[in-house]
Amino acid sequence: MRRRTALGTICSLALSGCLSFEPEDTTETGSAGDAGTRTATSASETPTAIDTPTATETPVRNSVSIESAWEQTFSSEKDFHVDSGVLYTPFRGDAGEPQGIRAVATESGETRWTSDLGTSPNILYATTAIGHLYLTADETLFAVDTETGSVATAMELGDTRGAPAVVGDTLVVGTTFEDENTLYGLDPATLEERWRVGHRLDLGDDRYAPSGFDGAVSAGGLAVSAYRNGRLSAYDPVTGDERWVTEFTTAGPKYGPYADGAGGVVAVDSERRVVASLDSETGETEWEFDFQTRTGELPPVARPTFVDGTAFLGVERHLLAFDVETGKRRWHVSIDEQVTDGRIAVTDDTVWTVTGAGTLQGYARDSGDPHYHDSDPPMTGDLVGDGNDLLVSSRSSLGRFTISEAN
Repeated sequence: MRRRTALGTICSLALSGCLSFEPEDTTETGSAGDAGTRTATSASETPTAIDTPTATETPVRNSVSIESAWEQTFSSEKDFHVDSGVLYTPFRGDAGEPQGIRAVATESGETRWTSDLGTSPNILYATTAIGHLYLTADETLFAVDTETGSVATAMELGDTRGAPAVVGDTLVVGTTFEDENTLYGLDPATLEERWRVGHRLDLGDDRYAPSGFDGAVSAGGLAVSAYRNGRLSAYDPVTGDERWVTEFTTAGPKYGPYADGAGGVVAVDSERRVVASLDSETGETEWEFDFQTRTGELPPVARPTFVDGTAFLGVERHLLAFDVETGKRRWHVSIDEQVTDGRIAVTDDTVWTVTGAGTLQGYARDSGDPHYHDSDPPMTGDLVGDGNDLLVSSRSSLGRFTISEAN
């Protein structure tokens, strides 16, 4: 069963959409959340779908303002990883300069180190644990010392999709190949192999789908991983033994699973158009709700953020806040453009997102009421909340912004 522990740490993540906000029609609070969820013990109930939003043109008056605290300018990708007051971001120097990863102090913007990996990841899939930053780039897994930036060890691994996870004292990482897909359990200090699990998605007639394991997360003492286009499964971190498996379709690492901090995992089924919570120890569905999409294409997902028992998630043209334990919706904002696969950032009172059109938008954390909407200058990168400040990246800059009440 799921452990009912309090969520005290922000596990950040963002979304997008060119906002059209009409509070009376598009924000749902209180008992309205019941209509959009169901629990595993009430399978006979049919959950009410989240309707496809209808665009409106209601203007937003900013109730908060932002001011730059510091900024760095360099060639980078939009993704970054934050832990213990340090921001890690891909770095591409000029000819003859390092190519790899840079560590920046979140408070001051001071560069702590730049690690030359000989290559820089196009998408940063990373985790920090045991004094190391683990990341993949150019089919290589690196363990970088978080204090010095030196490469402690590295191994050729192959193509990867999704971040590695340290579960107990085992580093778990998945690979994606056309013929064979492998989930590895490694010694986090040496990267020596402890176990591996191989799987192929059989299409029949000696045909196999190009697929793979999309990284892993640590939940309930197990390593939970998605095998793209087919299933979610959990593994013993010591032996690699499979503990449970359930049919669940994820079209990439941004669909989950995500550890919710309360002993469960949240994921988006891209085929059934369902947001679901699963017990990490059993794989049983605890609750789920479905959503509508405007097209038959795969719905984009903005990576969720979990704060004090509430999940903030963007999927297709919906921005949702819901209770992690029950799935009850706390509020719902409809937007008229699809979300991106960035993060939701949460500051003290506001939930932030950058839209595909480059607009920075903020909503009240407790109600979903509009707080901020501005596209000058356009923002195209990632976001993370740090207290009441925002850390923001793009392809050419990195900065910290302080939030205050508007005059």
